Amino acid sequence: MKVILSMAISANGIIATKEGSEDFLSHGNWMQFVRLVNKIGCFIWGRKTYDAVIKWEGDYLNDLKDAKKVIISNSRFQLKEGFALANSPERALELLEKDGFKECILTGGSINNSTFAKRGLIDEVIFDVNSVVIGEGIPVFAPANFEMNLELVSMEKIDRNMLELRYKVLK
Repeated sequence: MKVILSMAISANGIIATKEGSEDFLSHGNWMQFVRLVNKIGCFIWGRKTYDAVIKWEGDYLNDLKDAKKVIISNSRFQLKEGFALANSPERALELLEKDGFKECILTGGSINNSTFAKRGLIDEVIFDVNSVVIGEGIPVFAPANFEMNLELVSMEKIDRNMLELRYKVLK
């Protein structure tokens, strides 16, 4: 299965403040994510991303109602209707493949991002880069022993403050 890591980031690679806030990211990031998910049909989040998004004001999850949604966590907990739980990247991918998906979006969670990267499971990377620098925060990848070599495929200016970079992972 093709795994596409799609992350909204600051210009210096931060996905959230150290307190977990993503207020510095534009609403355009959400819209880019929704378009991509609705095209692909499925996505994988980590537990912390799931917990953060379900607390947002408004009904953002309605934008994703038709998508297959898998949350990776080692903890057992009650998910909202329409979400599936997996305890590993491999199990998440099995669930999606079982439903006939050939590719998926991985987003949200530096730990999950690093776990997928260490296991060589990421095939493409999309960074939606916002015009802000955050001094302290959560990076795209948690510290781990891995290296991913990338080839730039495309660059697109999304709006006056966001640039989308697409990379192919060289394996």
